[in-house]
Amino acid sequence: MASIKTERLELLPLSPEAIEALLAADEPRLRALTGAAFPTPLRPPPLMESLLPLVRDRVRAHPAELPWGTWVVVSRVNQQAVGALGFGGPPDPAGDVLLGYATYPESDRKGYATEAVRGLVAWALQQPGVHRICSSIPPDNEAARRVAEKAGMRIVGTVWEEDIDEALLYAVDKPAAGR
Repeated sequence: MASIKTERLELLPLSPEAIEALLAADEPRLRALTGAAFPTPLRPPPLMESLLPLVRDRVRAHPAELPWGTWVVVSRVNQQAVGALGFGGPPDPAGDVLLGYATYPESDRKGYATEAVRGLVAWALQQPGVHRICSSIPPDNEAARRVAEKAGMRIVGTVWEEDIDEALLYAVDKPAAGR
């Protein structure tokens, strides 16, 4: 699986082995697998720790789903991991894909999340069977909402999520000519 390059970033899909190294805080192994340096103490980006074992197990069981898992976001200037983003799995029967994203606190407010989301959304909308990218965002998470909006997503409704109750559903559709 090739990486996705944006102006300042490189997005790399995380293999099950890389996810294991990240969860185990095995920095040498993670660096060998990704080529990236991670913030210390080594930890997953905020809100991703509980999801990563599920992604690891899903991709291990279905290796072709690697691009529909988690991607690490790496600065092309210094090879430093600045965050991660990823999908909740491959497109559903309607062609919808759920996207989530997070940056490490030391990388907040630098435009990395917006740039990474734009890059991954552009890639995903070019994939067969994908018609819409969605993100569910708590109404009070202004930073995540700004990222979604800057990446071209708009509120299309609300969804109920167990951990946060009602969330705003943001989405961007594949242009009609691309369907």
